[in-house]
Amino acid sequence: MSILITTSKKRDLSKLISGRLLQIILKDRNYSMSDSLKKRYFFKLTTNVIGLIISLFTQAIIPRGLGPKAYGDFSFLSNFFNEVAGFFDMGTSIGFYTKLSQRQKEAGIVVFYSYFSIIVSLLILLIVLIINETPLAIKIWPGQIAFYIYLSAIYGILMWCMQILTKIVDAYGLTVSGEVARNFQKILGLILILIMFLHNKLNLKNFFFTTMCYLYFLESPFFGS
Repeated sequence: MSILITTSKKRDLSKLISGRLLQIILKDRNYSMSDSLKKRYFFKLTTNVIGLIISLFTQAIIPRGLGPKAYGDFSFLSNFFNEVAGFFDMGTSIGFYTKLSQRQKEAGIVVFYSYFSIIVSLLILLIVLIINETPLAIKIWPGQIAFYIYLSAIYGILMWCMQILTKIVDAYGLTVSGEVARNFQKILGLILILIMFLHNKLNLKNFFFTTMCYLYFLESPFFGS
């Protein structure tokens, strides 16, 4: 399929996929490296502290709101598909980060890895679809509902994409902007979970959808609307 794409179309796709990211890069290229390193360290540290505090709150709320079985199902399925995404990554994201750090002006690197990420994501969903139609599903995901298996697969893919975006942001030296966005994501997630908990609406389906929505909300600006 990619062989049949004309040069002009490739350029259009490159602009579509990396347009927002390149706009952010061009806006933030004027700060000094010394200030950049201090800010990166500070915001990384701040994000870790905020993440720890939010994690303490969520770990107190989520198990109580979901109940032991639903929380156990979420932990099992999410961990499973995080491992699957990590397996298909095969260390390529580290190589991608290294190359992008060395050749920041080549948007084609981002475009290429975006295609790779899409292919891997579709492959994971296809494998899940096939396995769900066989007796293997009971052995791999014992006692799990197919609907939640698919949601977990999408959740795992979004988490993997978030790790890739973090590497892109760090490669371009935009750690400060990235950490601010991550802090906003974590705070927003906590607020949404707390609202559902207080209104007795925190169940496995709502929790999955809420988590995936704010992950998508954070990721989508990098690839355009």
